[in-house]
Amino acid sequence: MLKVAVVEGGQFLVTPQLTINRAILTAPGKSRKQALQDLAQVVAEIRQETREKGLDKMPAREIRQAVDAARRDLKKKSKHPAE
Repeated sequence: MLKVAVVEGGQFLVTPQLTINRAILTAPGKSRKQALQDLAQVVAEIRQETREKGLDKMPAREIRQAVDAARRDLKKKSKHPAE
């Protein structure tokens, strides 16, 4: 999921949103520092993949379409909860 905010000059700030299982950070045998370093590595890989795919330069129109589609999907899921 992406968080999109409008910043000065009509530009968009697009921030990936992710969930981290707290148990992973507090698990014995792995220090918090190591877990955060692992997370930083994953984020760096996501950024690199984004650059390689050209997604770091998406036009505002495409960003709006992606956000609108994600919001529609969320509305559909909330109207029809899993049974």
